[in-house]
Amino acid sequence: MTRALCFLAIAAALAFAAPEAGGHGEAHGGDPYLGYKWFNFAILAAGLGYLVAKFGGPALRGQQQSILRKLDEAQKKAAETERRSKQVEEKVAGLEKEIEALRRRAAEEMAVEARQMEEETKRLLEKVEQQAQLEIASAVDHAKKELRAMAADLAVEMAAQRLAAEVRQGAQERLVERFIRSLGDGRGGRN
Repeated sequence: MTRALCFLAIAAALAFAAPEAGGHGEAHGGDPYLGYKWFNFAILAAGLGYLVAKFGGPALRGQQQSILRKLDEAQKKAAETERRSKQVEEKVAGLEKEIEALRRRAAEEMAVEARQMEEETKRLLEKVEQQAQLEIASAVDHAKKELRAMAADLAVEMAAQRLAAEVRQGAQERLVERFIRSLGDGRGGRN
């Protein structure tokens, strides 16, 4: 490629220099060194072309490769970032599911605890009711015993009073009988 570029530059310089060498340049009133100037320009252009082709191409290729590497790295980083982003999104979605599961579990546990507390309250109320019934039954039994004791005391007292009344009545009759006998004995003794 550099050889072709050099060849074109030299050919262009000779083409521009050739009409000048025939003396046409002087007839027109132009610069007599214009052909040399074009020839120098062609040499300069060919040299610059050669330098660009020799050093610019590899430099551009190196820069191109560097840019391609950086693009590749950027694509890899973008892919990695996208992968991480998807992982984060999956984790967030997983967290949402986990939070929902925790909420459900908490609600279930609260319902179980509420049922247990309700059952415990029922048991305690039943125990209190049984205890109250036992205490009432005990109080009734105690009252019955006291009533029986009072009734027995009253019965004994009434029996004692009756017995005393009967004894008194029987004693009076005996005293009257004794008195009558004693009166009857006294009369018979006088006769």
